[in-house]
Amino acid sequence: MNYIKVLPILFAACGTLAAQPTKPSPQSVVELCDRVADWQIATFEESHKYRALSTWDQKRLKEGKTQLKKWHDRDWHMGALYAGLDQWRRISDPSQKHTDFLRMIGDRNDWKLHWRPYHADDHTVGQFYLSLYQDFGDKAMMAPTQKHFDWILANPRTGSLEWSGYGKDKDRTDCHKRWGWCDALFMAPPVWARLAKVTGEQKYLNFMHQEYRATYDLLWDTEDKLFWRDSSYFPRREKNGEKLYWARGNGWVFGGLALMIPDLPSDWKHRQFYTDLFKEMAVSLKHSQRTDGTWSMGLLGGVEGYPIKETSGTAFFTFGLAWGINNGLLNRAEYEPIVARAWNALTQCVTPDGMLGYVQPVGAAPGDSFADKTEVYGVGALLAAGTEVYKLYGGKVSPKTYTKTVPPVAKAPTPKKASFYDRSKDPHDFIVFMEEGGWCWFQDPRAIIHNDHLYVGSVEGNGEGKALVATYDLKGYKSLGNFTVHPSFNRDDHNSPVFVARPDGSLLTTYAKHNANKLHYSRILPAGETTAWGDQFTHERSSPHSQDRVTYMNLFDLKDEGTLYNFYRGIAFNPTFVTSKDHGLTWSEPVHFFASEVGGRNRPYTRFTSNDKDTVYVSVTDAHPRVYGNSLYYFEFRNGNYYKADGTLIKSLANDGPLRPSETEMIYKGSMTKQKPKGHESVPNSAWTSAIEVDTQSNPHIGYTVYQSAHDHRYRLASWNGSKWIDREIAYGGRCLYYSESSYTGLLTMDPIDPQVVYISTDVDPSTGQFSNGKHEIYRAKIGPSDDIKTIEWEAITRNSPVRNIRPMVLRNGNQRVVLWQRGVYNKYIDYQLDTVGFIEAVN
Repeated sequence: MNYIKVLPILFAACGTLAAQPTKPSPQSVVELCDRVADWQIATFEESHKYRALSTWDQKRLKEGKTQLKKWHDRDWHMGALYAGLDQWRRISDPSQKHTDFLRMIGDRNDWKLHWRPYHADDHTVGQFYLSLYQDFGDKAMMAPTQKHFDWILANPRTGSLEWSGYGKDKDRTDCHKRWGWCDALFMAPPVWARLAKVTGEQKYLNFMHQEYRATYDLLWDTEDKLFWRDSSYFPRREKNGEKLYWARGNGWVFGGLALMIPDLPSDWKHRQFYTDLFKEMAVSLKHSQRTDGTWSMGLLGGVEGYPIKETSGTAFFTFGLAWGINNGLLNRAEYEPIVARAWNALTQCVTPDGMLGYVQPVGAAPGDSFADKTEVYGVGALLAAGTEVYKLYGGKVSPKTYTKTVPPVAKAPTPKKASFYDRSKDPHDFIVFMEEGGWCWFQDPRAIIHNDHLYVGSVEGNGEGKALVATYDLKGYKSLGNFTVHPSFNRDDHNSPVFVARPDGSLLTTYAKHNANKLHYSRILPAGETTAWGDQFTHERSSPHSQDRVTYMNLFDLKDEGTLYNFYRGIAFNPTFVTSKDHGLTWSEPVHFFASEVGGRNRPYTRFTSNDKDTVYVSVTDAHPRVYGNSLYYFEFRNGNYYKADGTLIKSLANDGPLRPSETEMIYKGSMTKQKPKGHESVPNSAWTSAIEVDTQSNPHIGYTVYQSAHDHRYRLASWNGSKWIDREIAYGGRCLYYSESSYTGLLTMDPIDPQVVYISTDVDPSTGQFSNGKHEIYRAKIGPSDDIKTIEWEAITRNSPVRNIRPMVLRNGNQRVVLWQRGVYNKYIDYQLDTVGFIEAVN
């Protein structure tokens, strides 16, 4: 680095460095880091709400081209958080809550690395897996990582590290499958080094060093003693003419060295390479710190180039420098003032609640930062820094001991609950079939009647998010309670269990997480039992793309084929199915069932029903109404072929591939555009399928919603009369359940035997659209072929409710009709407190 040229620029812009910065006390470090850790754990399942977005992503969000979702548990963003929390739990872990949180994450992800087999980002979580293995000795914590890395050793990549970008040519080189960007040196090498340490096998260390040196040889600048982000940055320069070295990118490297060097054998011949590299980087960082204690997002760009401070790079540098002092690699007198300035700057960026602000959003170069937004990897960096700053200023570290046994599934600290639902305030006297739990409407059957018992699947919307099955005795009119099929299932109503009766009298339940992995989980209730579910077993779906995960289970047994179908969202984010010939014990390879024509990874939404013999009936949209002005389509699937409602053959799946919207029957034509007026979260005039049933003549009936605005949805019913479709508007659906999913309504459904009997949930007068008390109520009506919104007479089932009544469902058991819905508080799909309530009536 040309210090003579660089330093005057920094000083001229920022003034001189303070000679003696304030030294933090160990107690102040504990108070701050505990506050940050507690806030992050409490908001973990909603962390996307606080996420910093780049200007580009803000624009895409506004245009509906992206959406805010929590990062996957195993994404690198989370891996960096876990790495920092894993450091901090050595200092402060009251009641082992931080350790329990990490164990919960590992348990619910089966201690697996993320999806891309070679990609360093997807190995990051292995750092804390192996750390917990060191504490608890549970081989399940280590085995998947070791198996994965053994596979890499047997199938190594040897191509160029030259950067090939993220577009269609990204696989032109091996830069993504090896460590072709400097961030990778944080993500993967510490995992390889730790695996070598805990197994004692040198092969992991040898591979790590080979790959690390390849990255070093390409990206290390021998003049400035810093890393380029990747090879595409070689020609890039700051406004002041200096080379562009991304701060967080170098922070990843520097923090990664501080994590990895302790795991390198003291007598290993290559250890000095890493300690020398660490010390060289420290010198460069010493000379590039700003007067406010932070580092510019472009390390040599100065305050003039980067007037806004940034905390994630600064936190990684603080961690590394403090660790270097504590471990004798850096001179205390020379580096302690730098650490103190940096730590003081970081503390000023933490809110009273414990949120770390000014974290640069996800990116690969200098960008933005915001006082009121954060990112989980920045929090991890801060906690790691706090660990070493605490030690630097005299904090005592008491050794922690852990019982080395295989523990039960660890419980996460209870997240913030949904708003309180006071059950005593409801004026109605409905049956409570199930307390706690909600369901989405794109999986079925969410409830089933089997041997005179009602079984309902749902997932808790608060606390640990248990996946539950409730049993209700329809003859004895009594609840037999809830059975927990999974103790921690991501607190998400998309994940609720579904059911199918097996020929031997047993009952299969199957459930899957919301786009989180490639697994579906199952249990079997033996014949004659009502609550004694068997052990859980899993099936992992293969798919052609690493992003093809699993969401929504739909089980249909076509008895004439002797085949059980499971329809779900899978290949290319599209409807997919697997089949079973042994009633759910084993499954076929996935089959791409329906293909979007919107472009990109857009997701058609499907509702299914069947005649339980030979046909599956399907209503489907183009995409999500937040992205596209959906039309609504219909088709039937029978003996491997697609048909229209009149029996006309469309094509063969095996010969012609998955069906597309343009090949089906269009029931309703939406706006078919991606354009959204200002103030609209969804595209106006977009349809979304809600329910489908077939009558005794095998004629399909489809209930669906149309979005006009967040405050105006319409319910429609399309019925096939044997020769043509009769489609009409039947009710006002009222306001959305919450704005960020502005097409979410209370929904409508039909009696599965007599689809002319329709139930709806709305918070307005269903006939006029006039606003009521603001709560969603349940209504029903008998709707004939010639009826429409002007002639239908809606009967109120609930009135003056203090909470919402939403998502009705109807089941039939001969002449017994069971009507049920969800009652309670619904803030969003991961934040609700709902009971399943309803009534049972005799039907002629």
